[in-house]
Formats: sequence, C-alpha cells, structure tokens
Amino acid sequence: MRATRVLALLWLVLGVAIWSGFFDLYVSRGAREYGQLRVEAERDHTPEPDMMAIMVRAKDAGVKAATIWATLIVAGGWATIWMASRAKRTS
Repeated sequence: MRATRVLALLWLVLGVAIWSGFFDLYVSRGAREYGQLRVEAERDHTPEPDMMAIMVRAKDAGVKAATIWATLIVAGGWATIWMASRAKRTS
C-alpha cells in the first residue's frame, strides 16, 4: 500500500474518532440537561421534562456538529496530502 493511501486512511480514521467524540459530547450534554431539568421539576413541583424530546434534540445537534467537524478535519487532511503529492510531482 502506498504511503499516500495509508495517510488518507489515517485521516479517515481520525475523522471517525472526531465524529464519535463530538457526538458523545452532545449526547452527554443532553443527558445532563435532562437530569438538571428533572431535579428542578422535583424541587419546584412542576411537570417532569420530556426525556425523549431532550435527547432527540441533543442527538440531532450532535450529528450536525460531529459531521461538520469530521468533514472539515478529513477534507483538510486529504487536501494536505493532495497538495504535498502535487508539489512532489512538480519538483
């Protein structure tokens, strides 16, 4: 396997790891938000928050943010590989 393909694969693996990390961050924020709202509802004797609505909102925001960041990272890495290989061919 050529070094360029290995580097491209490594950038893709990094993108997957970044996607997973951002998605997990947003989902855990949603879980924390639900916990906080539930405690506040118990304290104030108000209706409990809707866990499904909060988690769906957190999941959707997580997918969007994770996809944007992973795409930017992988595209930047691949662009760097492309520019380096192009510069190597011209010199």
